[in-house]
Amino acid sequence: MKKLNGFAVSWFFAPYIGSADLDFFKRIKDTNFSYTVVQVARDMRDDGIMAYASAPIKRIEIKDADHSKPRTREARSKFVEGVLRAFENADEKYDFIISHSNEVVSHQAAAEIKKKHPELPWICYFGDLFVKNPYVKYINGYPLIEEDCAIERAALKGADLVILNNEYQRDLMFAGDLAGLKSKAVIVPHCFDAAMYPPPRDRGDEKFVFSHLGTLYHVKRTAEPVLKAVDRLLEIYPEYKGRFEIRFYGGAPCDTDRACHAAMRYSSHVNFLGPVAYSESLRLMREADALLLIDGMFTKGEDDLDCNPFFPGKLTDYMGAHKPIASITMERGPTADIMKKAKNLIADSRLDRIAYVLKRYIDQKINPDYSAYEEYSVENVSRLMESAIRSAIKV
Repeated sequence: MKKLNGFAVSWFFAPYIGSADLDFFKRIKDTNFSYTVVQVARDMRDDGIMAYASAPIKRIEIKDADHSKPRTREARSKFVEGVLRAFENADEKYDFIISHSNEVVSHQAAAEIKKKHPELPWICYFGDLFVKNPYVKYINGYPLIEEDCAIERAALKGADLVILNNEYQRDLMFAGDLAGLKSKAVIVPHCFDAAMYPPPRDRGDEKFVFSHLGTLYHVKRTAEPVLKAVDRLLEIYPEYKGRFEIRFYGGAPCDTDRACHAAMRYSSHVNFLGPVAYSESLRLMREADALLLIDGMFTKGEDDLDCNPFFPGKLTDYMGAHKPIASITMERGPTADIMKKAKNLIADSRLDRIAYVLKRYIDQKINPDYSAYEEYSVENVSRLMESAIRSAIKV
């Protein structure tokens, strides 16, 4: 059988090592296609990442699109021009186009190719929704909102197939006048690759360690409820003092989290340890006793949401470490559904509930069903991704 060849447009992609880069890379790296991926040149790369791909992947980097200013018309224009130039100058035939929403301008570039080559199937993958993204209104001066809303709507209408990572996201994106197009959406979740995890080291301590890895925000998704819950737990159960620690790895905490940490009675039980490289983050997951996930907490009144529609890519990294996972999340959403299936505990923003959940993990009363994690292995998700792409191709 002829190996089909895809032209992929993704501002973020490996060997750069942000979550968006690796999200799309892991999805396609073991599918039975070959790819040319057009991306933006950046710093912070790990060329060893590419060795984990079994699919032939050729990369073209657009060097004059300024990654430090991705949300500017100039950077986007240069990216779209570079994508079109790469496609037209290619000396090979492509069987499909696939675009990844980080940045969402990738869909705009793919749409331009589709206009010129309507016979080519176009598959677009949205990591997150944009039109109904509840965080946008909390970011002062966030640029190009109207443009991104228009790009999302045009992609949902114009693509032959839309790949999303959870049903909550699908139902919000294909609503209103787009509801009739919902049948073109396919759900393919995030995945982990067990081969990427370095072996754990001996920590050299006997504390029960929760590790949180990844980004927190200044609103809705903060460390504050957990910090206050630690004080609450030790107020009720002082005998737990010194028995556990919560370690946050990632960017500097926001001002509110920093102030909350400074005001804690038992602040020594929480440490903010700064960012780590991706491979090291996977090692730290395996070295923890439990992993802590914090989702955005939204309300119908403030955010017009009764669920959390985001499936964190970090959640699948956590599952790949085969550790218990404590989640601060809403009752409805992909995190809650997965954690309940795996017999982990979830908590909302109530301090007593979070304190109770932390205590249950410290007491080692939680024994997850690790077989539920395997649904998100790269082997299983690659098959779903390949099947989805093939469904859009008529050969």
